[in-house]
Amino acid sequence: MKILVTALAAAALTWVNFPAQATTPVERIFNHASEALKSGDYERAESGFKQVLRLEPRNISAMGNLGTVYSRTMRYAKAIEIYKQALRLSRQDHGILLNLGLAYLKQDDYSRALPYFRRLHSRDPGNVQAINLLATCLVYGGQPAAALDLLKPLEDKKPNPATLYLLGVAYSRAGQAEAGEKVFAKLLADTTTKAQASFVLAQAYYDSARFDEAEQAFKDALAANPQFPGAHRELAKVYMSIRHNEDAEKELRLALDEDSNDANAMYFFGALLVQTGQYERAVPYLEKAHKLTPDSWAAAFYLGKAEFKLNDLKATVPLLQEAAQMNADEPAIFYLLASALRAAGRNEEARQALRRVSELHTNSLDAEKRALRDANVVGTR
Repeated sequence: MKILVTALAAAALTWVNFPAQATTPVERIFNHASEALKSGDYERAESGFKQVLRLEPRNISAMGNLGTVYSRTMRYAKAIEIYKQALRLSRQDHGILLNLGLAYLKQDDYSRALPYFRRLHSRDPGNVQAINLLATCLVYGGQPAAALDLLKPLEDKKPNPATLYLLGVAYSRAGQAEAGEKVFAKLLADTTTKAQASFVLAQAYYDSARFDEAEQAFKDALAANPQFPGAHRELAKVYMSIRHNEDAEKELRLALDEDSNDANAMYFFGALLVQTGQYERAVPYLEKAHKLTPDSWAAAFYLGKAEFKLNDLKATVPLLQEAAQMNADEPAIFYLLASALRAAGRNEEARQALRRVSELHTNSLDAEKRALRDANVVGTR
């Protein structure tokens, strides 16, 4: 999904600098921060844009650039906060709307991304980027028929691979498998996009839990382009799904050889090692994943689990509390947190964590009962 987001929108937008001949202190600070952002010096860029905002709290461009810094360093919660602040000051800013939607989309939070892309599409109905982004939210948010309404008019206009991919997935998820396969065949027929087509087809198979077909399609992508970004990592996820752990580890190593800062590969490698009981080996990978993706509850959870298994309760409890704060609806976090708190002698806090586990299971059962009751009511009509 992250690769698709990249194909649809490239990176989050950068912002227009002040004139090169900056005449005020704020303009000079802004330009220095902008240069730092362009060069990838995110720490210096963040400091500079924050300084601008202390001097000019309503500076939209500084807010937008600061949000870009946060997005590129995967601090999506902070990015969303600053983008919303900017949007309150400039409600129709195209770049702010796009970047805010992307911050949600990069976390696969389709329902929250949807209204921002809908606004972009309503302002420019013919914009293919806006159509693709809106369709992504609809396809993965459970509304494939609505996505088809958007995408079908593009089918005869030489659509790009991302559009074709979304169209194929939309057909598949709408129960029109044959139409979906025809679209994917178009993708594969173009030799200039063979690797990308195979990759997006593999993603569709993976999303549908068709793991054998996903494995072959990812291998096809790598055969067409051995350096295709993300292919080794995504193939590893297929192997993890079918418990081929040695193959998964091999692919994750290849992914990290290609990009040593691939946070997702770091996380999956660490998670794989935890799942196979290799806790000491897991910690360095998960520590780096946690540093690179501080908004990821899963990275904090798995690192906490590894530390717990290594009996480092001092490290375990804060990590699990962090995970619980980011995802208050995951029973596994609270169960492990209760175990760690009990082991640390913090019995009352452990009981509170267990109560949360009970609440979540009760809510789950209530939801199931409501679903069954609703189904029975529908069945009697």
